[in-house]
Amino acid sequence: MSKYQYEDAVKQLQESGSIGLVDLKSLPHDDLVELFEEIKVWCLYANGKADKLPKESKKKKKKKKE
Repeated sequence: MSKYQYEDAVKQLQESGSIGLVDLKSLPHDDLVELFEEIKVWCLYANGKADKLPKESKKKKKKKKE
């Protein structure tokens, strides 16, 4: 069984518009903090449009570039 990660949470939010507390609890702390920050920005600047939510973690993008 694979571990629930940032990308899984984003996909679930895009598909259903919601995420369960059990799923949030299973996210690693760093991913959880990043997801909450992205949701804040998404709600403020993208008017909650699901297609505007970043599909990939910014931290993981930085690691790939290094």
